[in-house]
Amino acid sequence: MFEKLIVRALKNPSEVKEFTPAQWQEFLSQGYQTGLLARFYFLFKTQTLLQFVPPPLSWHFNSAHALSLAHRRDIRIEVEHIERALKMVGIQPVLLKGVAYDLAQDKVAEGRVFSDVDIFISKTELASAEHALGLHGWNMGKMTAYDRSYYRRWMHELPPMIHRERGMTLDVHHSLLPVTCRYAFDPTELQFDVSNGHCVLSLIDRIIHAFCHLLMESEFEKGLRDLSDLDLLFRQLDTAAQWNQLLTRTEQLGVGRLCFYALRYVHLVLATPVPDFVLQGSQRWAPSAPVLGLMDWAFPKVLVNALSMTASWRIKLAHFLLYLRGHWLRMPLHLLAPHLARKAWMRISGSAEQETAI
Repeated sequence: MFEKLIVRALKNPSEVKEFTPAQWQEFLSQGYQTGLLARFYFLFKTQTLLQFVPPPLSWHFNSAHALSLAHRRDIRIEVEHIERALKMVGIQPVLLKGVAYDLAQDKVAEGRVFSDVDIFISKTELASAEHALGLHGWNMGKMTAYDRSYYRRWMHELPPMIHRERGMTLDVHHSLLPVTCRYAFDPTELQFDVSNGHCVLSLIDRIIHAFCHLLMESEFEKGLRDLSDLDLLFRQLDTAAQWNQLLTRTEQLGVGRLCFYALRYVHLVLATPVPDFVLQGSQRWAPSAPVLGLMDWAFPKVLVNALSMTASWRIKLAHFLLYLRGHWLRMPLHLLAPHLARKAWMRISGSAEQETAI
């Protein structure tokens, strides 16, 4: 099977030494599509490969690098504002996802572009947090009354909040997975670290959150970037004890099936060096052979190929199947069926409810 240039370069960056001018153009296009150009700048720099980038193309990588640095600067300023706003009501937020990678100085933060800030607080603190953030300029955007109710009743986070002056989006989580999700676990079981004065999930729980977020998705526009995130996070586990801790925590939180898929596909697609005993240990969470065959057909296609008008019918079908799977995992059928039917009717009929500011 043809392997995309960007996947080859993620697995072995030194392959770019042999790229032809035409391959460099194709690689550049794939880099823009996946949002990975800044990550490749970092990889090329650390492996002394920048000299192999054709001079006419080097500005693309330099620009992506400069943009990622600007994002990191802006996001750190935003974190200071958020923590200051919540401090007035005695809340210490836990930073999640990309922001946490940056504050914890994970390698995955290098070359990463940030689109928003994600924080976790306990559900009992939501009302106080929402009030304090509102006083400091964060307001929920416009959405239909139905969507507003859906977020409040079923989701693991408040509706996205946008700062009225800076325009930065803030997602306030009270759990890591939707409350109706079949893999939902008690958020009080999460483990935290303090990094440079900021609270983040522990490394193992950052990894678990990363693979839960990716493998519970129904849309995979950032699939390859998120898989690359997992690759770099897994590479931080450099002892057998840490790998065993990952398996133990996965068992404790009840997300074994998601861990199995994460280890399997990061290893198959990006050749991540997962120890044999870990791959073998995760087999206890494997699905039945027919289900695994279907997932092996769909996931590698979807994680590597974003959905587009020019995609093959196989890729479109794989995206559609995993779109249904993502919704099915997040909500039981008796809730999912009317939800999808309502959303489909609103889209087809054009009769969406009047948007209201929250």
